[in-house]
Amino acid sequence: MSDPVHPTDPGGAGPPPRGRRSGDPAAWRDPWPLVGVRPEPPLASAGLDRLRADGFSVCFDVDPVPADRDRWQDHVDNTGIVRMCSELRTAYVAARLAPEWPRYLRRSGATVLVREQHVRYDREAWMHERLVGGTRVAQQRGKAVVVEHALTEAGSGAVVAAAWVVQLFVGPEGRVAPYPDRYWELVTAAEGRPVPRVDDPGRSPWGPPPALA
Repeated sequence: MSDPVHPTDPGGAGPPPRGRRSGDPAAWRDPWPLVGVRPEPPLASAGLDRLRADGFSVCFDVDPVPADRDRWQDHVDNTGIVRMCSELRTAYVAARLAPEWPRYLRRSGATVLVREQHVRYDREAWMHERLVGGTRVAQQRGKAVVVEHALTEAGSGAVVAAAWVVQLFVGPEGRVAPYPDRYWELVTAAEGRPVPRVDDPGRSPWGPPPALA
């Protein structure tokens, strides 16, 4: 499954950038508004405090949308949580790595793919609730990147779900390759710290992010 990391130059005021006017395929296409993810800084809340305490530096307020509703009950369907995590990954790129990283992908013909996604559900989320979502690039594991998500309920700070995703960088020839150095420079700036590297990436049991276990 392709991850939507090819998010038009932000802003929208004034004439479009030269690349967009000329049909440049590497032009940056702003993905906001993302479905259910608020682009502005998250409001102060117990949910945000919980994520910050657990080491998530990139957070967004998240609202369930009608398509997330379980058809039999009023709570958020499990697939709605998966959708939120996908939107949060795009939001992370748009807010912290753009426009340079999306332009790099377009110009090089490379792409980023989700190889695995694991979700742990801790409690029901209800359609009327405001959630807070955190995303971080947690680990470099061989050629793969492990991205972690957490969703909390804003008012109580209770963890709703945690997810961990394996992403691969695929070159234009269709083969998995190491992420380029520039990606790690951008991610280090976004995270405010170097991303840990596992030099022996042998398969290990999957589990939730340690701080949320």
